Amino acid sequence: MSSLSARKQEIARRFSSAASTYASFADLQAAIADTLLHSCHPQGIVLDAGCGRGRESMLLSAHAAVEQVIALDMAPAMLAAIPAVARVQPLRGDIEALPLPDASVDVVFSNFAMQWCESREQASREIFRVLKPGGRLLASVPGPDSLAALRASGLLHINGFASAGDWATALMQAGFSACEFTQKDFSAHFVTVGELLHALQGIGANTSDAPRDNHLRGKQWLLQVTSALEQQREPAGLPLRYDVIFMQATRETGN
Repeated sequence: MSSLSARKQEIARRFSSAASTYASFADLQAAIADTLLHSCHPQGIVLDAGCGRGRESMLLSAHAAVEQVIALDMAPAMLAAIPAVARVQPLRGDIEALPLPDASVDVVFSNFAMQWCESREQASREIFRVLKPGGRLLASVPGPDSLAALRASGLLHINGFASAGDWATALMQAGFSACEFTQKDFSAHFVTVGELLHALQGIGANTSDAPRDNHLRGKQWLLQVTSALEQQREPAGLPLRYDVIFMQATRETGN
């Protein structure tokens, strides 16, 4: 994995650092994953691309029709946290350069991972390549309105996210057909700004594509963030919202 770009090395490092606390802060992602799993009928060889600590890999492996789940992630500490199960094979790797043979998996499942890819087109091509004819991709990614309140503060480095149309173009160019997209809002609430920021750090989501011009994190910065976010407070607490895009795409048997 030494060929990873500097950006991806940083992402892998942050997710590895978050591995021990990830489950504590990942309830929102788990709810999103459960929605994606509800529409998934896995069978054969399944690739869980960007598996994290393997929660979904374990759930996928419980299906009787599944022969094996390949649990792939860039972060070694995440892979190390996956329980040892006969039908789950941890594999360190990059979605944009999958260490798998052509036409070797029946289903690619990916929950909140593909947005970290540097090229939607390359990720789509790689997933298409490893899928068998007739194989399916089921994925979720944050949409462009995700974390809008945090981004609007101008004080936090939050990534911009691609639209469903952007993903549709990448998938169709890669050769996928029968692409379907749905979008749904998910939210979590926190009592304090500190808890919200801790949650972002705990799930490794504080890695931005933007240069860190304002990288200092002193008391003045925290006061400014607190003031900005407190304006967003709701009866349930401080909101953390994702606009989630759910994608399904098929590699036709003729290609």
